[in-house]
Amino acid sequence: MFGANPIRGAIIRILAQHPDGMTSGAIERELSTSYQTVFRHLQALVATGLVVTDSPEAHHGRRVIYTLDAAAVSTALGDYLAYLLARD
Repeated sequence: MFGANPIRGAIIRILAQHPDGMTSGAIERELSTSYQTVFRHLQALVATGLVVTDSPEAHHGRRVIYTLDAAAVSTALGDYLAYLLARD
């Protein structure tokens, strides 16, 4: 929709359905896509603040749980709607 990335949308939807969070591997299995693709999109979502992790450090060699920041998603959607409707 509106050029939004379908994989990022799917990740957001999956995390919304799992409020306790999921690992990148579990998300990969839900999406039936490559781990590298899921991880790259998760990193982008973390960078924008829509997804948060249980680890503030680099994620090398440990299990990281990703959760959705529903308030951040709601704010981003509201901002995008205002932009689309020229209310900014």
